[in-house]
Amino acid sequence: MSKPILRSDRFILASLARTIRLFLIRLSSLATALFAALILFNPKDGVLQGLVWGPKLLASALAPLVAIVGSWHVVWGVKYRAWLSASAGLFSVAIATKHVRDVTRSRETGFAESFGPDWAAKIPITVRPRLRPYRWAPLYRRRRYGALHRDVVFGANTDSGRPLTADLMQPPPGVPRTGLGMIFVHGGAWWYGRKNIAKFPYFARLVSQGHVVMDIDYTLAPRSSVPGMVKDVKQAILWLKQQATLFEINPERIVLTGQSAGAQLALLAAYTPNDPVFQPDGIEGDSSVRGVISYQGPPDMVALYHDIQGRFVRLFPNRLVAQLHRLLELVSGHGTSLASGLASVMGGTPAELPDLYRHLSPITYVCQACPPTLLLQGTHDLLVNYQDVERLYCELRQAKAVAIYIPFPGCNHAFEAVLPRLSPPAQTAAYYTERFLALLV
Repeated sequence: MSKPILRSDRFILASLARTIRLFLIRLSSLATALFAALILFNPKDGVLQGLVWGPKLLASALAPLVAIVGSWHVVWGVKYRAWLSASAGLFSVAIATKHVRDVTRSRETGFAESFGPDWAAKIPITVRPRLRPYRWAPLYRRRRYGALHRDVVFGANTDSGRPLTADLMQPPPGVPRTGLGMIFVHGGAWWYGRKNIAKFPYFARLVSQGHVVMDIDYTLAPRSSVPGMVKDVKQAILWLKQQATLFEINPERIVLTGQSAGAQLALLAAYTPNDPVFQPDGIEGDSSVRGVISYQGPPDMVALYHDIQGRFVRLFPNRLVAQLHRLLELVSGHGTSLASGLASVMGGTPAELPDLYRHLSPITYVCQACPPTLLLQGTHDLLVNYQDVERLYCELRQAKAVAIYIPFPGCNHAFEAVLPRLSPPAQTAAYYTERFLALLV
């Protein structure tokens, strides 16, 4: 027969279970506080920034959940007089709540400065009701879309002759067309990445408002030079204009949108309409666009080179850089060479190729004729210095070009791509993107 558990044994087991539970909850409160602290973390050392880049993106996207969990720790800590847990929970709530408030607060003064104080009234009445009324909401409702065309060939790269493909998403049946077509250019440091029209839920929102979205692949390094990539983007512009009747768009209402390296290509293509250096060989047509949107695109290639060189390249041994590059090759599926860094994309350093770096910097082409520009930039970006983006904005405004700059405090590079159905910064960026496009209809 088994020995019965005495009352004192039960008391010991209950006390042990309670102690373990208290320890785990205290540990959870401290872990939540550390996770929330990542939102504030912005070291100048590239190594540290690289190590916390992913966790910091998650902390920003999950800030609403961090605030909820922190609130629970506050209540629990006060109830059981666990003041350390309560303090850690309060810290988490304060940081997460402030972050959500900072990234979602109104920045619509930029729209008033660029489009006039009555800018909202300039949005077509047929589009206005379909715009989201909020910058962020806990549940991002999915939208329907119409025909989805996959792997449509729109040209060939001028350097390699490789075919160029795109995915196109059309409005659902019954939604009035705006005539606007948006071309999206993905990021990936000119070496990596590919089109993925299902990646961003705001694409479906845009087509539900009557726009057409075209998500393109362009030829990556080393198979193409940066000028060749710009020509790929311009081929997309010219092709979509040629197909305007088929997709029911107005060829005068094409807008480029880019992310990171793709934003640099989009800005450069938008600011050099019909420039023979960037115009695709043997293709006639007008490559001008109605507007351009940049998600953390580098405007100055010289500044980008020196920033990356100082913060990252000099901090790692060459062997480690080569291994990291090899890993990225395997993940991306592109058989690129082991040369790494911006210099390998450009073909040399700014000291060796000063004219090329200037030639491939969007800021070089700033003038009053630049199309309306929306700049979306995180202030904790580990790759693109937000001050360079501010400088582009100031030069555009000084040239009397239409430009809007929206900073995202505490946000890192690619903030719009992480958990976009939940993330306050991602949803806020989509909110302003919708309004900018609606004003260009």
